Amino acid sequence: MNIKEFEELVLKELKKVVDCIITENLELPISAKSRVGAEISDWLEEKFVEYTMNNVFFKGSEGAARDSTKNPWDARTDFVLNNTKEEIWIDFKAFKITSANSNPDIGTPNKIIKLINEGKFYHAFIHVFYETTDIGLKFVKLNNSYSKLYFLKDVSPTFRRNPKNQLQVNISAASEYRTREDFIKLLMDKIKESHQRQIEISNKALKKIDKITEDLLKANKKSEDDLTKKIQ
Repeated sequence: MNIKEFEELVLKELKKVVDCIITENLELPISAKSRVGAEISDWLEEKFVEYTMNNVFFKGSEGAARDSTKNPWDARTDFVLNNTKEEIWIDFKAFKITSANSNPDIGTPNKIIKLINEGKFYHAFIHVFYETTDIGLKFVKLNNSYSKLYFLKDVSPTFRRNPKNQLQVNISAASEYRTREDFIKLLMDKIKESHQRQIEISNKALKKIDKITEDLLKANKKSEDDLTKKIQ
C-alpha cells in the first residue's frame, strides 16, 4: 500500500462512519438559528466518538472540550492499520443546503503548519448539509451524497488566505489529490501571494496618506475659522 492508497482508505472509512451517523439520525430537533451549524458540529463530534468506540480502524476518538474555543480540531482519532497508527484531526462543518456556494473559513494556516512540524499531516474536513423542517432540521444530500470529505492537503487549488490569516474555499469547489510535498509548496505559495496582496494594498494606501492629511487639515481650518467667527 502506498501513501495515496492509505489516504483513500482513511477517507473511505471516515465517510462510512459519517454516513452511518446521518442515515440513522436524518432529522434533529435543533432549531434553525444563528449558531445551528455549530450545534450540528457539536452533535457530530459526540456521535463520531460514540460510533467509533468499537471501530476496526478508528481508536481513541475524542471530541473537543465544550469550553475550549481555541481547540485545533472538532474531533481527533487514531487510524490504526496493522502496526501503523496515524493521528487524524477532524473539522465538521454543517451548511444549509441553500448556502452551498458560500466561502467559509477553514482555519488558520498556522494550525496545519504546527501539525506538520509535529510530525503529523492529516486534517480532514467533513461537510454535511441540512434544511429546516417544522420540528428542526434534516440532513439532505448534495451531489447525491450526505457528506463531502477531503484532507486539507487535497483542498481545491482555488483556496486562498485572507487578511485575517484564515484560509477560505468555496463549499462547492472540488478537492484535488496532491502529494504532501506538493501541498506544502502550494500552501506556502498561497501565504506568500496573500502577503504580497496585503503589501500592495498597504503601499497604495500609504501613497494616499499625505493627500488625505492635507485635505483634512484644509477642511478643519475652514470649519475652525467659521466657528471662530461665529463665537466671537
